[in-house]
Amino acid sequence: MKLANRIFVSFFGVILVSVGVSAVTGAILISNAVRSEAMARVDLGLKEARAEIQSNLDALVLSARIHAQGLEQDLEGPVSPDIVSLVPGELSQFLRDHGVLSTGVPSGFLLLSAEELRRLGYRTTALQARATCSDGGLLCQFAIASGRRGTALVIQVLSGNEALVRRLQESLFGVETYGNKPFGTVTLFCRDVRVATTVIGPGGEVAIGTRVSGEVRDKVLERGETWLRRAFVVDEWYLSAYEPIRNPIGENIGILYVGVLEGKYTDLRNRTVGVLSALIVPMLGLAVVAAFLIARGIVRPLSGIVREAGRVGQGEFDGRMRLESLDREIRILAEAFHRMQEALKERERKLRQQNRDLDEANRDYQELLSFVTHELNNSIGSLLLNMSVLAEEVEGRMDPDSSALVEQILRDVERFRDMVRNYLNLSRLEKGTLRYRPQDVDLRRRVVEPVLERLKRWIHHRGFELLWEWPEEVIVYGDPDLLDIVYSNFVVNALKYGREWIRLSARAEQGSWVLGVANGGPPIPAEKIPLLFQKFSRLVKSDDGAGLGLYLVHRIVERHGGEAWCESDERQGTVFRIRIPHPP
Repeated sequence: MKLANRIFVSFFGVILVSVGVSAVTGAILISNAVRSEAMARVDLGLKEARAEIQSNLDALVLSARIHAQGLEQDLEGPVSPDIVSLVPGELSQFLRDHGVLSTGVPSGFLLLSAEELRRLGYRTTALQARATCSDGGLLCQFAIASGRRGTALVIQVLSGNEALVRRLQESLFGVETYGNKPFGTVTLFCRDVRVATTVIGPGGEVAIGTRVSGEVRDKVLERGETWLRRAFVVDEWYLSAYEPIRNPIGENIGILYVGVLEGKYTDLRNRTVGVLSALIVPMLGLAVVAAFLIARGIVRPLSGIVREAGRVGQGEFDGRMRLESLDREIRILAEAFHRMQEALKERERKLRQQNRDLDEANRDYQELLSFVTHELNNSIGSLLLNMSVLAEEVEGRMDPDSSALVEQILRDVERFRDMVRNYLNLSRLEKGTLRYRPQDVDLRRRVVEPVLERLKRWIHHRGFELLWEWPEEVIVYGDPDLLDIVYSNFVVNALKYGREWIRLSARAEQGSWVLGVANGGPPIPAEKIPLLFQKFSRLVKSDDGAGLGLYLVHRIVERHGGEAWCESDERQGTVFRIRIPHPP
């Protein structure tokens, strides 16, 4: 990815994350603020509804006092109770049964059955007959007062009292609607049954007789706690407030509810978030444009430096950037680049000169190595030939010590010849004149046996036994002359450092030939095995060899597309192996 694109993507990512976090945070804050305002309104509505009901209860107390004093003809009470009963003297057994006498509470709430109301002279309406508790009771407010006419008991039936809950609804929320339903609602429960409510059900009727949710019932009616959060009311979610209604002896006999439709506040929140999003999107677009321009402004001078660096990489050191129009930091970078450019130019000049000197020295070295090894090889070949002729002519006419001396000289000359050949092959390898001419080769007949024939005097002198683990025919695809060098080095090493036997092996394995030359010499330490195939590497101090043989093996086997390695331990001795792949 280009630097400009990376900077732009980075800026855009930061902006996008920042805007996203801000939008989410803003939405959460708006949602919480809207919900908090709604819940505060509901909580306030519950308190106002409780105050209205208490005010209605106080009016009942005043009506009871008027009737107890016999002033109902002269004074009009603030409310018209549904039932007025005068009992001379003390309270009737009816009031004792409902705990009013034991508590001494002059007003409050009672659950009265339809039969009890009938005995008090009140007949329930059809609506009130539907608005009863599960046990048939009706929720009522009562007040008692004593006067010169006796004890007055006044009762107002709350079950089915639509006028009361509508008055409370209009007082708290007005006549506002939302989605064909009243925005705010008020309900009185007799135990867990709605007995007076402004909540509209799915069919458009007032939800008289429906029940409160089990979760609210457990919290408010069973545990006597206040509920102040969202609740599912009939068929809609409302932000709700519930509190228990208690009788004079402290039993929870009903619930007072105030709530508002959650949907209005949800829509308000969504509209606010939508407005916020409508403001954020253009700002995000402007921020993206700004990020693009900033990235372009940063990268443009850097692109110039990159172009100059490319020219420097191609060997052009004379280019220069204009520094006047650059920012201070970029200008400092460009000046440092120009200094580096000059230093590289000077270093390039010196390196070219050093390379010319090295090339000249290397040519001289290769020519000298080639000349010396060639002359030595010719001289040693002539010396070996003359020594061989001399040995054959005097064979049988010398004493054993002289014969042994001649044999030793021949072996030394042969070893010297092998060492010179390694130098000669190294010279050819480094000059690139060691040609690779692959063909199908009968390895044993064309390579291995000729090598053993050349070295038979040495093998016989050392008393080595030749062991073969060789298939009937091993045909490899390679250069016989190069493979001759490989086997010559392997066998010579076995003669130098091995004991008693040399084992030559070959096996086919996964599309290649694995060839080995093993000897019974002492094992090579594991940490020294990686050094074997390095140039001029010798594991023991000796004047016999220059450390080139295995290096040549490594390079020749690589040229064949194979690999060379060594395995050495007490059980199998030291084994040098090569892998020569079959032709493709």
